[in-house]
Parts: sequence; structure tokens; C-alpha cells
Amino acid sequence: MAPGASRPYRRQLSITRFSARRLFLYVTGALVVAACVSALAKLAANLTRGSEQHAIPEEIPGEPIPLGQSRDRGGREVFWWEQFPRLNGFYNGRRKLVTLSHYVSEQDRESPEPERDSTPLLAPVRAQVKHDGKKCFADEEETLEIPQWSAYNGLPQRMSAPLLGSAEVLDLDNARCYDRVERLGPYGNAPVETEQSVAYAPGGDNADGPSRHPEWSRAKWSPAQDKCYEKNRDVVKSRTAFIIRTWAGYKYTRYDIAVLRAIVSEIALASRGKYTVHFLVHLQDDSIPIWASEEEYNRVLQSSIPMEFHGMATLWSVAQMKLIYPPPFPESIVNFSGGDVYEAYRSLHFPLQYFAEKHPEFDYFWQWEMDIRVTGHYHELLEQISAWAEKQPQEYSWELSSRFYIPALHGTYDEYVQTIKNEMAEQSMAPIAGPQLPKADLVDTPEQANPPHADHITDLITFNPLFDPTGTKWAFHDDITGYDERPPTRAALITASRMSRRLLRLMHKETYARNHTMFPEMYPASIALQYGLKAIYAPLPIYFDRDWPPVHANEVFNNAELSDDSKGAGMDHGDGHFHGKGGSVFGPGEHVFRGATYYSNAAFASYLWKRWLGRENDNEELKWESQNKQDGGRMCLPMMVLHPIKQE
Repeated sequence: MAPGASRPYRRQLSITRFSARRLFLYVTGALVVAACVSALAKLAANLTRGSEQHAIPEEIPGEPIPLGQSRDRGGREVFWWEQFPRLNGFYNGRRKLVTLSHYVSEQDRESPEPERDSTPLLAPVRAQVKHDGKKCFADEEETLEIPQWSAYNGLPQRMSAPLLGSAEVLDLDNARCYDRVERLGPYGNAPVETEQSVAYAPGGDNADGPSRHPEWSRAKWSPAQDKCYEKNRDVVKSRTAFIIRTWAGYKYTRYDIAVLRAIVSEIALASRGKYTVHFLVHLQDDSIPIWASEEEYNRVLQSSIPMEFHGMATLWSVAQMKLIYPPPFPESIVNFSGGDVYEAYRSLHFPLQYFAEKHPEFDYFWQWEMDIRVTGHYHELLEQISAWAEKQPQEYSWELSSRFYIPALHGTYDEYVQTIKNEMAEQSMAPIAGPQLPKADLVDTPEQANPPHADHITDLITFNPLFDPTGTKWAFHDDITGYDERPPTRAALITASRMSRRLLRLMHKETYARNHTMFPEMYPASIALQYGLKAIYAPLPIYFDRDWPPVHANEVFNNAELSDDSKGAGMDHGDGHFHGKGGSVFGPGEHVFRGATYYSNAAFASYLWKRWLGRENDNEELKWESQNKQDGGRMCLPMMVLHPIKQE
């Protein structure tokens, strides 16, 4: 294999190689092995002080659970997938780093580990700006430089591979990993080697951190990013707003502050003016008269955002949205939540639509949430995903975006594309093309220039598939308001996404002129579909804490046609599919995401982030980090997007 090439992850367990009986034996065997390993780990911990055994959480007791089923265990519903073998390669630390050419994933059990050639070194991580621009600073006086931090040019040997999506496909640098000291430490208020640092873990591996530490008390982010754009406006051809959703009364932790500094530094300033970071702040108390008094508006706004980010935020409220989009709205097809159409839960897109209408200087709008964390460089993440999405042809985009890309099953992305095309040809199906509503039912599409490096506009980029909610058991599939009959729809769950200005303006006009709206995770994709705009699911790498057989994962996450073995195991819930005909994993079956790094209920994301921070020690994780001389050291993770992070 050529140096720098990544190893394929094709040797994961596959249900096509298992009969129902053998899969039962596989699950049973996994339970026995896990129980033995757990017992040995506990025994070693009792016999030796400073044990180097990795602490393994307690396994699921009891008899094996059949595929697709759950059982009550001690008052908790336990699902079959919780019996799959745990993946522990995430926790191998910086002492086990190897270059990418020598890396073998944890799931690739059949491949031996090549002899370690050298120890990967730290290298600076910089934004790859595509235009010649002037350097930007974090203060008006242009003396406070943004941090230059580094990453390791390698991965921990046997680091787990993602089940869904691919960094390689998106052209994210999959040859390096990030540790907390280098990545997050420079954005805290204290030097990384001190206990006050956001990157310091008591009893953990805190050595070898960067020596420089910015004086963040001097940062003035709002004027800094404005000045950054002004001095680069001649070379910035297309501007993007990065919108962070928050609310009045949100309690910003020191980790939040560090992450926000990283966002502004790496997105707005490192891009030399292409991006502007802005907060949309939800005022939940409609009794406060912010619209009657500029003084009151400013008081509430300033009390809602940390001081160093003043000047970068806009307040909004339900009362304001009722003025912008006046009632009455017709009855929804089904209002599952029972709340008013103006409630943020059902109309989160209203303030963003209005913001886009009032800010014609921006061509694109990223929507972000406060509980998302990124291990790598923000500029790389956004730029590479945007560039990849814009390179994709619009033909077949809806079909390719309708399901998860599973590298261990589908092979290369080109092979995945060909598979989808072959499936459609076999069924004599044509790809979705052009508007999906009669012209008389559409408003005029606003004009927008193509980006400098593409011949068309990519109107919507999502991190989860754009699925057809019609007929699924997703609770909000019929939360559709104002239409005479149910229109064509698509949805992408979790609102983090990039939208074009013209898409948001179409949504704005459909809402105020026609009283049309839908559940927030359905409305952007549905408008794009109805108007024939381009929407793309970017296959974000999503990791899992269990080793899912790829074919089985396809049957569950993509509702693919079940194999005979899976049908025999009782997984057929209609027309040969686990979620039934036209069904989806998004709905009652979304418990399978609990072990993922990205989804609304992804509990593993929070555990992994806290473990990476050195903030998780219920199972003596820091002992593993600090005392294991072979595999330990602080964790070093590849580029990951983790959501939701509710506690740090």
C-alpha cells in the first residue's frame, strides 16, 4: 500500500457471512468474551496497583436478545445491538500513534499491525484559504494573534473506524488526530499546564503542551471580524454567515467560551473575511418590551451573550415572529407536539428566514447549535464539506442523499453511486429532476449568483440523509401547515446545515405570503424539493461504540431489503424491511443512534467528548491515560463532529 493511503475497512463482520444461527452464536460469543474480559480487568485491578488494564464498562447481563428485539433488564429496555462487541480503539492514546500508512482499524481484525516505523510528530494546523488576503487579528489594534495550534500526523493504532460516512470521501484530513491540550488548550483562560486550563485533567496526561497562550481579555471579536472582512472585501467573492442558535439565560461554561473563541478564530478570522459568526438569541419571555425600547433591547441582548462577543448577536422572540408572519395559520395536517405553530420547537426556521431577508450581504448560512463540538479545525470542516457538496452533480442527488453511506459495505463512494444507479435502472426508475409542484403553485425563485468555483448553486447541505417522511413513523412527518393537500416532502434530522440565501428567501416568502410552514427539520428540504433546487447529504463520518455488521447496519439504518437470514430471525416488519414498507430509522427505531457520535440522542457523543477532555473518570479512565506506558497517553481523535454535548 502506498504511503499515506488509508486502509479499506472492508473486513468488518458481515451478516451475509452469517446464518441466523451463526449470528446468534456470534452475539452469544461476544457476551461471553466481554464478560471474561471484564472479569479479568476487575481481577487485575484488585491484584495490582496502577493496573494498565483498560477499564471496561459493565456488560449487559442475561440471555442473548434476538435480532431486532429488546428485553427488560433491571427496569431498563435493552436492545439487541447493545450486545455487539464494544469498540475501545477510541481510547488508545498518543503513545500508540502510527502514521496512516501503518494504521489498521479496530474492526479490521484479519490484518496484522505493521511494525511501527516512527513516532508521528506534531504539525501546525492552518486554514487553507483559497484567496490571497490580509492576516486578521482578534482585536481592533491588530496585536492579538489567533492561536497557531498543532495536531499529530498519525492515528492511534487500532483507532475505531466510522460505521457511517467517510472523512476520506469529504477530503477531510484523515491522516492526523487531535488531542485536548493542543486543540482546546490555547482557547482557554489559563496556560495549558495549569489546573485552571480547560485542557487540564487532574491525574491525566497533561505534558508537552504549547507554551504560548493568548491574552483573551483583549479580544474584541465583533470589530475584529468586521475589520477582517473590510480589509479583504476585494478578494472575498462570496460571503457566508455562521449562525449559532442560543437563548437568553443560557449559562456559558468555560468550555463554551473556549469553543466559541475557536469558532470565531478558525471560521471568521482564519478565512480572512469569508465567514462572519453571528448569534441568534431566543428571548423566551415575551413580556419584556424589547421591541418598544432600544435601550431595553440592548440591555437584554448584552446580558444574554458573554461580553467579549457583544456586537455579534440578534434577539428574536415568538412575539416578533407573529408580527413578521401574521396569524392565522391554517390547521396542520397533524400537530403531534400539540404546541402553537409559533413555538420555537415547531418554527425554529422563522428567525433564520427573517435574518437572511435582512442580511443580503450573505450568500450562504450555516446553522449551528451550542451543543455541537468539533475535534478538528472548523475552517477545514466547513470548507471541505462545502467544496465536496458543490462538486456533486444535481442528477441523482436526491436518491444518493436518501440513505447513509456505509463504506465497509458500499466500498468507494463511486461504487456507492453506481450501486444506486443500478438499483434504479433495474426498477425502471428515473431520478428526481426539476420542480415537484406545478408552476402555478410556486413563487418566483430569487436570483443568486453562482459561487466563484462552481457553475451552479448548492442550496442545502445536511449531515444526515434527506429521507422521504411520507408514511414513516417519524412523529412529525405530517406537521405540515397551510397546504390544500400533502405536498412532496423530505426531511433531514438535526437542524445543523448550510442553506443558500435563495432557499431561505423562498421559505420566507412561502411563510408570509401563503402561510406555509412545516416542522423545522422538514421545511428547508421540502422547499428545495418542490422548487427543484439542489440538496446534498454530506456523508459525515459517524462513529459507534459497538461493532455493527455492515449488512445488518444497512438493513437497520437504511431500511434496506432484509436478507433471508434476517427475515428468518424475525426482523421483517412489512414487505421485507425492518422498518416496514417506506419506513425509516428516523422514528421509534432511532434508539440505534444512542451509541453514535452524531444524532439527537447520541449518548456516546457526550461520553467520548468528556473522555477526550479528561473529564470522565467513573471507571478510572485517567489512570489508563496517565499510567499505561504502551497504549495510554491522552486521547487523540480524528476529525469528529459530536452532538449533543449537554455536560462537560
